[in-house]
Amino acid sequence: MSVVDDLLQATAAALADVKAEVDPEHALLIATIELLAAIIEGRGVITRDRMLAMGRVVTSTSHLQQQASAVRKRVLTQALAGRMGFDSQDRRVQRAVTMWSAIAAGAYVGQLHMPSNYDPRQDDWLSERMVANLSETFAEVMGEAPWQEDE
Repeated sequence: MSVVDDLLQATAAALADVKAEVDPEHALLIATIELLAAIIEGRGVITRDRMLAMGRVVTSTSHLQQQASAVRKRVLTQALAGRMGFDSQDRRVQRAVTMWSAIAAGAYVGQLHMPSNYDPRQDDWLSERMVANLSETFAEVMGEAPWQEDE
């Protein structure tokens, strides 16, 4: 879970670069997309191969998925509470983290539908594919149009 914690800490740090007027759910989307892009481009907190391996390991069992979810909620609740200027128990903070957890889980499930011969290590469009997957999952969970990169 230390890799998951590192990724979430980096996501929390990336929130500082998102405009203050952006709602918390969109801010998490933007920060996560920045984190993923940095990793895929070789400038992230972990390597691309380590991120892909971590994703395979975490999605392999429900126990690890639950642990990752607990880490996500702990780290992002504190980061969002600080960003929003609210207590971590505030209903708006809790709602945003819960929604983001559903988005993250949905995005993982979406990746499971790739063809059996798909190898993300050989995917020149991995960054775009991950952004599209997150954006589409975000739209489904939030009930709105998918996020566009020019937003």
